[in-house]
Amino acid sequence: MAHVEDGERLGKGNLTLPDVVAQSVGYMGPVFSGTFFIPAIVGLGFAGRGAGIATPVAILLTAIGMLALAWIISRYAKRIHAAGALYDYVGEGFGKPVGLFAGWVYYGGAMMLTLAIGLAFGGFVSLTLLGVHDVHINWIWFTLAFWIVAWAISVLGVQISTRAQLILALVSVAIVFAWAVYVVLKGGSSGFSLRPFNPSESSFKGITYGIVYAGLIFVGFESAANLAEETAEPKRNIPRAIFYSVLAAGVFYVVLAWALVLAFGLNVAELLKNFPPLYVATANPDFGGDRFSELVQWLVVIDIAAVGLGTATGTTRGLFALARDRHLPKFLSAVHPRFKTPYLAATFVAIAAIVVALIVRISSGLAPGTPTDPPGHWFPIFQFGATIGAFLIFVVYLLIALTGFKGQPGENRAGLAVAGVIAGATAIAALYGVVYKAPPVYWFDKIWWLSLIWILIGIGVVLVAKSRNNLESHAPPIPD
Repeated sequence: MAHVEDGERLGKGNLTLPDVVAQSVGYMGPVFSGTFFIPAIVGLGFAGRGAGIATPVAILLTAIGMLALAWIISRYAKRIHAAGALYDYVGEGFGKPVGLFAGWVYYGGAMMLTLAIGLAFGGFVSLTLLGVHDVHINWIWFTLAFWIVAWAISVLGVQISTRAQLILALVSVAIVFAWAVYVVLKGGSSGFSLRPFNPSESSFKGITYGIVYAGLIFVGFESAANLAEETAEPKRNIPRAIFYSVLAAGVFYVVLAWALVLAFGLNVAELLKNFPPLYVATANPDFGGDRFSELVQWLVVIDIAAVGLGTATGTTRGLFALARDRHLPKFLSAVHPRFKTPYLAATFVAIAAIVVALIVRISSGLAPGTPTDPPGHWFPIFQFGATIGAFLIFVVYLLIALTGFKGQPGENRAGLAVAGVIAGATAIAALYGVVYKAPPVYWFDKIWWLSLIWILIGIGVVLVAKSRNNLESHAPPIPD
């Protein structure tokens, strides 16, 4: 997209490869996602079906689809270095109007994820204190504290955020991964087995349903691209971060799923009966015991904090990019004179998240009949926000996959087309999984048409921009 010189510039490129990998991994939240989404892949999703024992196969196939998507995105990331990321990539592939539409949809989804994750942090801290230490403190206080700290980190510098994510994610992932490897080598509760990698242990339909839900655990892998303007050697570091993040997360999820299936003796019914299975499995004296299970519960909380920082960082830069390109109020594109961060966009995100949290707390969950006992009335609102956010992001993943058929300068067109087919099929499966047999409670059955409303508003935004001849990017060019 064309560049002009009147846009605000973020801080100069000081971020390194570990920083941007941390952004992508932190956004995905492997420990948190693995704990609460792997059971859906096994068979606890809306459809009531899943891959069962062969869950590692479903995750492995999904990882291949996400690697195909990561390949397409990484090719764009070699050439386009802007905070808008996927918004600019789709614009490069299908033209500026479609790019703006993608930005509206993508960052709408990212904002929903961001608003939801603060509820999860406060809620799970409160639940963990209650369950582990019998201490009751209302979740709202932890949510408010999280957003105050996250706002300060966002304003003071993105490197603080990425280093915090690196430490938080590294600790939680390393410990849980080591546990999973130990369980696999020990052979679980019924001996070492490779049966989880045999597709015939499930059915074609079962593995398909597993893939339908498995896409959700990879959401956010591309968020490193939002930091391109602030990264040293973005042409090299951003593509690597995107690809390495999917690869690392894929290995982690496959091994964790394998360990969980073995820990429950290849008994799917037993695994699904004990939710979340990671907490129950680690409490087993053969695989850790109560003390270790308590540690794992705190590791999940730590990982949620990393997710929150990741979503806040990505969303803030997306709003900044849209405002810089004059599609959102101009104040959101302001850069702090000292820290060179999008501080007003960060302030807007933090205030919005705090307001939502207070509304949820005061209204007891925004919906009649929302439970007030554990997990608490915050939980269905978190589920709804995370689900609709993931749905909107997968709409843009599908657009990115389709750009594979357009080709890119200097790239193998046939290879990109094949990647587009694989990535597109994975994106469609994930979209299907969000809406198929969604229960008519807490608005889950309304996600598709609420998303459609947001999409239609996005089309209106594009039409207005075209009428004003305002589809140029105003991002300053970044030297390689």
